[in-house]
Amino acid sequence: MAILFALIFLGCVIWIISYFIGLKKAEKEMESIMSEFVLDGGTDAYEIPESSEESVESTEVETTDEESAEVAESSETVDLTDYGVTDRVIAFEALHSQVNSDIYAWITVPGTVIDYPVLQHPTEMDYYLEYNLDGSKGYPGCIYTQRYNGKEWDDPNTVLYGHNMKNGTMFAGLHRFKDKSFFDENPYIYIYTEDGRILVYRIFAAYEYADTHLLLNGSMFTETSRQNYFDSIRANEGMNNNFNMDVELDSESKIITLSTCISNKPTQRYLVQGVLLAEGVQNHE
Repeated sequence: MAILFALIFLGCVIWIISYFIGLKKAEKEMESIMSEFVLDGGTDAYEIPESSEESVESTEVETTDEESAEVAESSETVDLTDYGVTDRVIAFEALHSQVNSDIYAWITVPGTVIDYPVLQHPTEMDYYLEYNLDGSKGYPGCIYTQRYNGKEWDDPNTVLYGHNMKNGTMFAGLHRFKDKSFFDENPYIYIYTEDGRILVYRIFAAYEYADTHLLLNGSMFTETSRQNYFDSIRANEGMNNNFNMDVELDSESKIITLSTCISNKPTQRYLVQGVLLAEGVQNHE
């Protein structure tokens, strides 16, 4: 028995050491990625027509100076700096070739340390729950979406998953939204896409919820079911739950859901949700 306990103890020690080595390695890798592939600049690079879809499409079509002037006169512009967005260049092509080809976006949640690439594995739904950017198995994993969501960010609900790491990294920062003051003072989520768009989401809910699959329970299948789901979100009661009742949702709304675990509550998840508020394209000329 003494030998057995000694072996168990040794195994635990080895696991703990490898766990912290893995975390340190992942931390250094993210520091390297931020310094090599992400450039933060000024605050004057984002102006878009009010209809963001038209603005994205128009960037792909060559227009004359006269046509451009007409568009500018007929469209009221929105400055994404009004939502706290700063000029940022993310080298997605280099990330694909030098880091991981499954990276397809970048998420930033102001007020938290959440500032990570977003991945989606081509075949396995939850691959990045257990695998890191460099393909090694273990913690902290990656921020990822399942293949139930497309990569165009036009689904009614795009769900992102990340671990609730004890060292505060990955999606552990979502739990800060339990504090009402923090919830009120940090209202946005930013998504940078590989095609040059910047999506601004207005946070309207942060709450504990059952560990059910949000995309397979029927809530997104029809306009009526989507509206019923949106209406039901703010009905969730709990002392750690916060909602903004002034944010409007309808069956056409596109929302984002950030999901992470809750310590000591294995059947619950903590969700932070935002609705698409503004969309722009970056101008680096």
